[in-house]
Amino acid sequence: MPALRPRTVRLSAIIVAVWLVTAPTVTSCSSTSGPGRPLTEEDRRAIRNNDSTYVSAWLRDDTSGVLSTLTADAVLVPGGMAPMQGVAAARAFWFPTDGSHTKLSTFIRSIDEIDGSGDVAYVRGSDSLRFTYSKNGATQEQSMRSVTLAVVRRQRDGVWRISRMMWASVTH
Repeated sequence: MPALRPRTVRLSAIIVAVWLVTAPTVTSCSSTSGPGRPLTEEDRRAIRNNDSTYVSAWLRDDTSGVLSTLTADAVLVPGGMAPMQGVAAARAFWFPTDGSHTKLSTFIRSIDEIDGSGDVAYVRGSDSLRFTYSKNGATQEQSMRSVTLAVVRRQRDGVWRISRMMWASVTH
């Protein structure tokens, strides 16, 4: 998410890409709570809690905290980039070992929608970030506004985690 150049992405392309990435997850998930069971208020609170953990971990500069909000097979789809799968790929993308470092000073997430059923749900919203990007002694302050769509899955232990996440920069 951080350290991306702003891009304008068409909503229709986002919807198609999200469907292509999430369809296998949505159609192949077995539900311990029964297919079609609507989300409860407790489910929605737990999903919001995972989202809050994700945001606060970024603000604390806590690599393990950020990665703990993902499923082991999570797929990230940054706007304009190819999907990347797994926690190791997320770590390499967000926390590279090339000497660069991204530190968020502001991360405001607005959740516009949470819906789903059984053990699969989605979270749609928008983000506003301010961060510094440092590499080779040079530091840049940057900001970014984006839209985000995440598919979350209830794990066997009952915890909701991010399974698929797509975001794209917005310029207006």
